[in-house]
Amino acid sequence: MVSRRPNPGLDIFSGRGRHGAGYRVRRARFIRNVFKMLLVPTVIIGLILGIRMVVDMINPEANHLTILGYESQPLVGAVITAATGDQATSVEGGSAFVVFDAPSSLRVEAAGYNTAIYEVTALPTEGPLQLQMEPLVLSGRVRSGYDVGVVGATVRIGEHETVTGAFGSFEVIAAAPGMVDITKPTWEATSEEWDGSTARLEVEMSPFVVKGLRIFGYDTTNPEYRELLRIADETVVNAFAFDTKNEFGEVMYLSEDYEAFPMEAIINKYDVHERLALAKEHGLYTITRIVTFQDEFSARHHPDRAILNSETGEPWRNWQGIGWMDPTNPEAWEYPIRMGIEACQFGFDEVQFDYVRFPTDGDTSLTVFADPEAANSQEGRVATIAAFLTEARRRINDEGCAVSADVFSIILSVDDDQGIGQKVEELSAAVDVLSPMIYPSHYANGWLNLDVPNNYPEEVIDEALAYSTGRLQGGAHMRPWLQAFSWSADQVLEAIETADQYKSGWLLWNSQSEFEQSWIPAD
Repeated sequence: MVSRRPNPGLDIFSGRGRHGAGYRVRRARFIRNVFKMLLVPTVIIGLILGIRMVVDMINPEANHLTILGYESQPLVGAVITAATGDQATSVEGGSAFVVFDAPSSLRVEAAGYNTAIYEVTALPTEGPLQLQMEPLVLSGRVRSGYDVGVVGATVRIGEHETVTGAFGSFEVIAAAPGMVDITKPTWEATSEEWDGSTARLEVEMSPFVVKGLRIFGYDTTNPEYRELLRIADETVVNAFAFDTKNEFGEVMYLSEDYEAFPMEAIINKYDVHERLALAKEHGLYTITRIVTFQDEFSARHHPDRAILNSETGEPWRNWQGIGWMDPTNPEAWEYPIRMGIEACQFGFDEVQFDYVRFPTDGDTSLTVFADPEAANSQEGRVATIAAFLTEARRRINDEGCAVSADVFSIILSVDDDQGIGQKVEELSAAVDVLSPMIYPSHYANGWLNLDVPNNYPEEVIDEALAYSTGRLQGGAHMRPWLQAFSWSADQVLEAIETADQYKSGWLLWNSQSEFEQSWIPAD
């Protein structure tokens, strides 16, 4: 036990403790004193530099120089050394005053620029002598382990920051040699030292490999949920994928969104804060799944944003009687994006959009869209879905979360959008992760000349990933959903092992979260 000397002057009930007014006064006084201590040497240094500058300016033998950097911008902090040994540092406006007689040589050094020697044969009759510096240029490329350019990665060196473009290329002008830090949501951060050379810097990034389970709407006190946490602790599982909004449009926890309450969409199946806290205690990466355009509650309460039925003028519904919001109407985007932003603010690491497509199950000949031109062409459909995901990623990335999208696995193996607005090339530029649902049980008999594709996990999954990986033109990486139903433990393990060969990670889907530990590799 630690003994403390009593302090008769401390009364926590009178507001004089750490959170009371007295504490705030003492803290403010302390900060002022520190500021005064730092202010004195700062002023002295400033005075010395100012005096030196004034002395140089009034020295009749001093010559006025202007040092220019990239794009002829005045360069502050350049050090000029004359052959006489006189030295000066450029200040605001790039100005410096140096004593020398022409002809003479000047050496100029500046962070982010090549050191230069200027031979001055004569001085201008009017105005300062202008010297233009050549900037150092850091050029490079960020690539994955499969030599695919990583687009959209943030590259930082010193005070400079840029984002990788096509093929993962980047360029930073006037950067000083040092450590290059590269980050991107759902990728492992990496660093590389740059020595200032003109050689192209090649940096390899690796995606953060998620190995996760789909979690049903259990409360944190539910024994089944506790069992899933135990399985995660003892296997390679490092992530849980929860639901924010399900296939019917029900919101699974107590959302604060201003539209969810009036629509009576909230069913509050679990406490989101308790669930996230417990998952974090077990070191799990957390994903939330938001069913996007299939939403009966939204269609019922906002028919002006829904796909309409050409015969009735009412919201169109699929075979299950569930309405769909209109992807071509940007007003229909706001609700799911807001739900994603809120989920991120609650503490999820990643927001995953499902049913982010045009409808297929229902009499689609009766559908009426706000923008029929976009809905009736492949180019328009793909552009619509990509635009939604791009906007969602922009706003949700700003909140600190990654964005992923579930896609039909058939689009991995064909070159068209299958009428749903999903193509690997375009969507890989709009999200951080693409998650195709590679369920062999959903493939028709005869696919890949297999009598029953469901009996061949390795062949089906390998074909899908092998064909699609090279089509990732954007910054996304591929992380498939694998089925964890209608299979034996050996078949689930075979599916996992196949996905692991592509270092893609995986998510296991079981609608009721009925997972067996024997299906999953041990930790």
